[in-house]
Amino acid sequence: MSSSNLNFSNSFDLAIENPSIKECKLLALMYKKQNEYKKVIVCYEKLLDKTINEFGENSKKSIIAYIKLAESYCQDNLLEKSIFLYNRAIELNIKLYDGKTIENAVIYSALANIYFTEEKKEEANRYYIKALALRKEYLGDLHPLTARSYHELGFFYAAFDEYVLALPLFEKALATRVELYRMSHPETAISYNSLSLCYYNLFEYEKAYKCMLKAIEIKSLILPSYDKSLALCKKNLVEIEKSLSSKSSFLDKLLSWFKSF
Repeated sequence: MSSSNLNFSNSFDLAIENPSIKECKLLALMYKKQNEYKKVIVCYEKLLDKTINEFGENSKKSIIAYIKLAESYCQDNLLEKSIFLYNRAIELNIKLYDGKTIENAVIYSALANIYFTEEKKEEANRYYIKALALRKEYLGDLHPLTARSYHELGFFYAAFDEYVLALPLFEKALATRVELYRMSHPETAISYNSLSLCYYNLFEYEKAYKCMLKAIEIKSLILPSYDKSLALCKKNLVEIEKSLSSKSSFLDKLLSWFKSF
């Protein structure tokens, strides 16, 4: 399959009329910083075309170019095109490397996120599991991307109220992030927040309270006081406190009832 089958735009009305591969990458990064995603797409379309022409489609460079273009389509919410390109990258990866590369883990994670947003539960679940398996195999447990896969899969289960399945994944992601980043990193705070909400929905309010306090502590160190995510954590902490108070009141009444016999 050649790039001509993709019906890419031939226009490249940007800073350079006929950019090199390197210039395409630099332009794409520049437009990405400016949130000009249509121009990012054009850059990566041109990059893919030039990469295939220079190295052939059956090359790792072309696989990466497919991934970059798929990412840019996804950022512009062109999900069908993004899925098509990711699948083409998978096909090439399988053909060249039997599919067992870290690039495929990136693709699986991206496809899982797309299918998650489309509420295609089975497809999302399958790809999250595939991404986690590859990252564990090639990167090991103590790696940021492996921790991300644990967290993504946990978040997926939590979104469908499967908190028992989500809990060990959130715990694993947190343990990895604490070891990697210690206690002053945004992803550590995210893990504490997710774990707190998971505990809350499993009615383990004490654990939920402690984890939310940790999330707030970290966010307070690294974020401005007006940050929305910090405010949300504080709001959630109030709700957890209410549940803790209600639980305590219920247990006191229950104990009094037993003592009356």
